[in-house]
Amino acid sequence: MNQPTATTQADPASPSSHASSCFGVVSIALGFVALAGIVGHFFAGPIDPPPPLEVSIADKAVAIRDATVAALKGEEYEAQSTARVRTMDDYLTYTFLGLGGLAILAGVIGFVRHEPKRASIAGAGFGALAIGFQVATVMFFALLFCLLLTAVIDKLGLDFWFD
Repeated sequence: MNQPTATTQADPASPSSHASSCFGVVSIALGFVALAGIVGHFFAGPIDPPPPLEVSIADKAVAIRDATVAALKGEEYEAQSTARVRTMDDYLTYTFLGLGGLAILAGVIGFVRHEPKRASIAGAGFGALAIGFQVATVMFFALLFCLLLTAVIDKLGLDFWFD
């Protein structure tokens, strides 16, 4: 009787033929650091304290006074624009978002190189979660601000319907 032999040749495109999954592991590491950093920074709060409220209000009051005086004199008022000073919080946020983007990129490269899919997908997922968490918190607080502004306008009794 002729029995088939059990000799099979490994498919070069199969994930089991590649022993290393370096891009997948790098993707997981970068994604985890990005996600942990963004969530940790969110719950730790700002590192650099914001300027006191009195200083901010005083600066706005001076700008309003200068604009009013210029308008009463019939002059054109040009507000002085100052460059926004970047704080440590800004740099941390940008760094963690960049790490999340690199995690997605490393996951995609690992996927294209036919590395094990679990590592590539997990790393890209960590990176996407890090970026998504940051975007979701910004959107949540923007919505909260809009609701607060609507409540204040309603309390003041201002009517913006034009008939």
